[in-house]
This record gives sequence, C-alpha cells and structure tokens, in this order.
Amino acid sequence: MALAEWLLSQRARSRLVGEGEGFCVANATRAPFSGWVTMISTCLRDDYRSVTDPVTGARARLEFYPGVQPWGRPQSPKEFSPEDISAVFPDQSPNRHARFWVERLDAASVKRFQLSKDEVQDSPSSPDKPTVKVDENGWPVSAVWAGMKKPLFTAGIGEFVSVKVNAFAPRWALADIWNTGDATKREELRKEKLEEVLAKPGGPATMEETPHSIRYRQPLKHPRLGWATRQLEVWKREPRARLTFRLNRLSSFAPEIFYIATSLPCDGTLPRLSSGGQPFTPFTDQLPGSCRDYFAIDGWADYSIPDGRWLWVSRDAPLLTFDRPQPLARLDRPPPRTGRLLAMIYNNFWYTNFLGDEPGVMEFQFDLVWRGDDSGDAAALAEALTSEPVVVINPALPEQPSFLKHLYQP
Repeated sequence: MALAEWLLSQRARSRLVGEGEGFCVANATRAPFSGWVTMISTCLRDDYRSVTDPVTGARARLEFYPGVQPWGRPQSPKEFSPEDISAVFPDQSPNRHARFWVERLDAASVKRFQLSKDEVQDSPSSPDKPTVKVDENGWPVSAVWAGMKKPLFTAGIGEFVSVKVNAFAPRWALADIWNTGDATKREELRKEKLEEVLAKPGGPATMEETPHSIRYRQPLKHPRLGWATRQLEVWKREPRARLTFRLNRLSSFAPEIFYIATSLPCDGTLPRLSSGGQPFTPFTDQLPGSCRDYFAIDGWADYSIPDGRWLWVSRDAPLLTFDRPQPLARLDRPPPRTGRLLAMIYNNFWYTNFLGDEPGVMEFQFDLVWRGDDSGDAAALAEALTSEPVVVINPALPEQPSFLKHLYQP
C-alpha cells in the first residue's frame, strides 16, 4: 500500500507540474465528481483559509476538522474519542485535516485553484435539499429528492447483524447443517443452531448540516463489539448518500459472520452485479448448483426499475447476500426482499487457511446514488463514487528538471 501511494504521488506530480502555481485537483475517474476534497492540513504549509477558482472567481472556505496527531501529546481529555482506547496519541487533535467542496469536476480533468489566507463565509445552503425522515432516535429511514417517486433508501440502512452458532463444538454443528441433504431438515437445523443478533442504538443520532450535505452519526451497541458508529452523509444537490461504518471487534475464535445492511425500495427486482469485470444477474446467469447464499462481486449492485435506477457501491466488501443472512441455506431461488443488501464484512466460519480471530478497529464505506434513467456505465459510476480526487500543490518556482527526471529512478 505504501509503495502504491508513493507511485501515485510521483505520477500525479510529474503529470500536474506543468499546470502552474496553485492547488491542482484531478479527477482520474470516468465520471464527474461532486464531493469533498480532503487533505492533511500540514500539507498547506501556511495559514490558508480558502481557495479561489481563478477562472470564475468563486471562493470556497477551507473547513478544518480534528484527527489523529501522530507522536503528539494530548493537551486535554477532549482530544480522545471513545474509539481511542489506548489514550496515547490524540485522535481528536484540532485542525488536523482540511477540506472544501467541489461541484461536478468533469471526468478525467484537472482544475486549478489558488490558496488564500482570506476568510470567506460558507456558501449559501442549497435550497435543493432532500426530504429526510428519521426514526425515534433521529437516524434516517428515507430520503427523497425532487423528481423521485421512491426514496433513495428505506428503513434499515446501516443495520449491523451478526450470526453466531449455538453448539459446544460449533464448527461440527456447521458441518452437520451443510451435510444434511434434506432441505426441510437443514432449515430446521439452521433455525436451531444459528442465531442472528441485531445491533441496537447506543444513543440518539446527531445531525450536522453543511451548505452541501447533511451528516447523521449514531453509536450502536452489540455484544460482539467494543463499540460501533455509523455515519450517513446525504448530498443536497443530487440523490446520493454515503454510509460509513466503524466497529471494534472483540477477540474471539468462535465462528461468526458480520453483515452491514442497506435497504432499497427495489424488492422483487434482481440487480445486475459484476464479478471479474463480467456483469451478471444473480440466480439467473449462474451455472446450476453454484453458490447463491452469497455472491463474490466487484463492488456494486445496479437496480433498474420503472421508477429509476439505484446503484449501491461498496468500497471494501466483495461478498454480498440478499434479504437476510443466508449461511448454509443452499438457496436455489431469490429470497423475498431482493432490495435488502447485506455486505458480508467478517466470516471465520471456515477457519481453514487463515487466522480465525481478527479483532480490532475496522471501517467500511458504502455509496448510494439514484438516476432517473438507466443510461451510463455502472462500473464507471461506481469507480467515481468510491474514488477521491488527487491533490498536488505546485509552488511558484519551477520544478527542478533533474528531480522530475529521476522520479521513477530513485
């Protein structure tokens, strides 16, 4: 990963050095990008407070927010979040990161900004924000933008559910279920031995509104987690949302599976998936007898119905199932709720050629977007939803040619 990041930085620098002095933002994907451009604040090198588009004169405020300070000593208890259980280096140190909003940065394009020390006010809040409904704890259960007949998501987005095995020799119990040929008997064993445990709210959700998006954040409680938080950021000017889920798994070698759910108003419709770059429809474009309890995917599910197109994208989870946890079910037909997606984020049922216990902090991200028609390449849009713009700050003085010459030959 470190070498990949180094190579990306070198390629970006050699490509963008000719753009001239300024703050260069590159969209390397095949679809337009709208969202936050983020960076570590120390890269700014000075007390900059805003950026200016030299072409239009538009100015945007740099928003600073807390983060980890490596090797830094905390100055107050407030610099430790509940996630910072070691309490050594602060994870809420002020002004560690900076960001500003970019609206529709064209595909495969570079936009240059000028950094400024001038303070500017936030842009006026967009009047085109969605109608968001929340539950009794303030967590969103639906969001509808103008022109939509159905919401972007329904109740159940961001649910966390685990599957445990109730047996004194749990993996032998799993083998008994798998080896049972009779479907009725197998389902009886699944109900007897497998237990689903749903996370509960750990408190009310908080809401933060910016001129460009609305963020909801809520803690969750689950017996297998030290802590968990879910955040849903809803874009104002387009039907889009991003779910970020963080958890701290407690150490255990017992077999279990973790899932994070997303509920869409698309029940009764099967999405198009992709595996190895080959699109397919689950349950139909498969060899007889192949696995349907979960699907190995490239990271997206594309639903198309008369009311529009829903695209679900996962940055991290390559295994997907529908409706509810389906371990050892041997499904041969679609379940009822095909619009409920469950990303399998942890599974040590097999415990064969890998470590059976992976405790600690994990983070997962999922994006949702709606379009009024089914045009456009799902893979290209999925790539744009999960990618961040590349940032390079060019100095006023020209780059030393000898340095550029040896970028790839250290």
